[in-house]
Amino acid sequence: MIGGIKRAQAKAGSEAEFEAIFRTHAAAVRAQEPGTLSYDLFRDGAPGRYVVLDRYQDGEALAAHCGSPHGAALFPRMRALLERLEVSYYPGHELGDTRYTALALTRAPLDTAFRLAADIRLLPRWGTRFCQGLRQEGERWIVSSPQGDVRFGYEADPSAGVVWHCVDPGSGELRMPMRIVRHGPGSLLLFTIQRPPGCSEAAFGEQREWVDQELTQLRDLVEGS
Repeated sequence: MIGGIKRAQAKAGSEAEFEAIFRTHAAAVRAQEPGTLSYDLFRDGAPGRYVVLDRYQDGEALAAHCGSPHGAALFPRMRALLERLEVSYYPGHELGDTRYTALALTRAPLDTAFRLAADIRLLPRWGTRFCQGLRQEGERWIVSSPQGDVRFGYEADPSAGVVWHCVDPGSGELRMPMRIVRHGPGSLLLFTIQRPPGCSEAAFGEQREWVDQELTQLRDLVEGS
């Protein structure tokens, strides 16, 4: 699950129009986004100040929300009525979950973020906990990880905005999606990892900490390029 908080300040005199457009958008979200669990607007006391609380089933659901046709039509209209907008997302995890989505907002435009995220040669620069070395053998790459050598590959799908991380730790291939979606003038990075068979809750917890750190490093890389 992913939770979101958006804090907004409407321009003076724009409150009623902003609320009306939000209601239209919220109705479309509820009708067309089964993976969006909640999407609600609250007034925050001061005139024109709002909080939006939203929850998503997983990274795929958040990516669908950000890329929806109704969002493309209505987000710019709402944003034009705001003086300020602050957006935060928070990954969630419950005991027994077999997937986890790390995320990072970046100021880099979508094309730049996707191009750099899809370049496997850059993996040692941001995936530093997992990738301690990288070499190519035929069509596959070999990552030197803390657990030893791991067969690894990328499958980039620009039309879908997904870079698949294909990892074979020796017990079968795991395909884990990194989604890069437009988010205002910047982009949002969403990387979903899968708990390998036989992996303990403690070990999976360590992997979640790693991927949180590494996605932050990828954000810094794409913003600095």
